[in-house]
Amino acid sequence: MLRKVLAYKNLLFILLLLNSGCFFLTDDKRAGIPYFRELFLLMVVAATVCLFVAWKWVYQSKTSLWIVFMGVLLPLVSALLANLNFGQPIIYGLLEERRFLEYLVFFPTLFLLIMAEPTEEELGKYVLYVALICATVGFFYYFGVIPQNTVASFTVDDWTQYENLLRPDRYRIGSAFVSISAFMLMYGMKERVSTGRILILLYFAAYLWLVMQTRQTMLVWALAGLWIFRKRIDSLMKMSALGFAILAISYFLVPEFYVEQYERFHALLFEATSGPGVRDVTIATIVDAIRANNYIGMGALSLQWNGGFSAIYNSHFYLSDVGVFGVYYRYGFMALAVLFIYYCGFLWIMRQCPQKGGLLSGVQIAFVFGMLNFMLSNGLTFAGDLYGMSAAFFLYFAKMQSMNSSYTTSPGQMTYGQFQYRNY
Repeated sequence: MLRKVLAYKNLLFILLLLNSGCFFLTDDKRAGIPYFRELFLLMVVAATVCLFVAWKWVYQSKTSLWIVFMGVLLPLVSALLANLNFGQPIIYGLLEERRFLEYLVFFPTLFLLIMAEPTEEELGKYVLYVALICATVGFFYYFGVIPQNTVASFTVDDWTQYENLLRPDRYRIGSAFVSISAFMLMYGMKERVSTGRILILLYFAAYLWLVMQTRQTMLVWALAGLWIFRKRIDSLMKMSALGFAILAISYFLVPEFYVEQYERFHALLFEATSGPGVRDVTIATIVDAIRANNYIGMGALSLQWNGGFSAIYNSHFYLSDVGVFGVYYRYGFMALAVLFIYYCGFLWIMRQCPQKGGLLSGVQIAFVFGMLNFMLSNGLTFAGDLYGMSAAFFLYFAKMQSMNSSYTTSPGQMTYGQFQYRNY
């Protein structure tokens, strides 16, 4: 029995690691294994189909309906709209919207959670280990230890030619896991500040600044830190003092590095506040296009089909960069219902688990700040891997807490069989 549990725990860790995307080759991370993401998605879909055939519990969860809506219905609707508006074949539309399929990771994750029976602390360690692996791999790419993949060609989707020269060598590897782990460490330090946690958090902060280079995420981390320590100013002061001491020591060792980073920060800040940019042009194009189409959504075009949007609008037109406006372009007047189901659905899922440790609290604060930043956040269309997986976390621990509560109140009526979760 113990051997089976350990085997399931190993499989759960492997699933989390693969779901982080650190081995995938993508257009914004030109290093990794070609077609590995597509192979992983195929495995997730196959596992989901098998579970729907052989595992009756998937039909008894309300959360499953939310996952099916996000991971199956939305990409189909987008592909159909693109076919009606532009004549793009359905298969290309599904290829373009394949990121929605990542929501289906919910089903194999939930299955492995039930089989492995981890505590939240154990699962939090798995997530932290995955984040450390992702950050290390990212630094290896950044410093050239692992070279970019030169076999795969991105001539069709060569958007990096427009990337700001202030952010070269940018790799967004495992950003969701790194952010969740950073918040989890902050929640842990709210109660007890330790040098080990500070060092790991600084490692993640260096990874965010040097490798991921995402200004929105930097701002979210700062705001999340203030929120987490809002009632523990003493812990915030201890953490800040220890962090500044470590940074001061490193400054005396390599002062030229900090001078360079200050100049870079000033340049990035100036660029972010220096007037209209590519996003503004894309948003204006979306609003005009949907109005001209009688507020009917237009779906999304694949760059593998007649050049995609670049042949219709311009080479800077990307729905991934404009948050809620990308959803509006896809679904038109239906976008309001889509956003309502997405945000309210996941908020409802989180509420089913009233007692949250560091891991679940980290996921919750990441979602809430992403929701507040909905104008630029593309979580609905591009974070299915994170929220599909997280929905399984909340569902599993909600039922575990419910079972423990039932056993405490009426131990004589405890059921030891595989749990039911039809109300979740």
